[in-house]
Amino acid sequence: MSEINAPLTCTFHPKRETQLRCNRCDRPICIKCANHTPTGYRCPECIRSQQKIFVTTKWFDFLIAFAITGVISFLGSLLSSFLGFYSILIAMGAGFLVIWAVKKAIKNRRSPLLKFVMSTAALLFSLPPIITWVIIAVPYIREVGFAASGGVYSLIWYLFYSIIITSNVFYQLRK
Repeated sequence: MSEINAPLTCTFHPKRETQLRCNRCDRPICIKCANHTPTGYRCPECIRSQQKIFVTTKWFDFLIAFAITGVISFLGSLLSSFLGFYSILIAMGAGFLVIWAVKKAIKNRRSPLLKFVMSTAALLFSLPPIITWVIIAVPYIREVGFAASGGVYSLIWYLFYSIIITSNVFYQLRK
């Protein structure tokens, strides 16, 4: 006599029939649950357990990264205030220096949250020269007029520096 095989159902969605299995744990999974990897399809639990391996940071790594990024970003913003157009190059160099210094300090430990911490620090610590400029220059601009103020260009370079270093740090850590 022939044995009737019951249709496979997804482990996570018991009402869905499937022929697909996780290539790691061999559980049946539906196409909605399947995550495509270079070696085949994996279930959500296998993917989750595999991702935990890649988050290696410790709690104090975020403080170290925030502090190093803040110091380098602030020093670069002070330097860029004297060099105008070259602040673009300073921002790019400071971004690379931030990544290199933080990776050395935290011994290449990784976390998806690290890029947000470092990008926030880069932005926050690049803003003091802009705030100082606004406090000092706004009364002067009111007196002589906006067009007569030559210091507006320095504000533009401060803003370029802030945008470039923040996006540079975020972009380098996007992986």
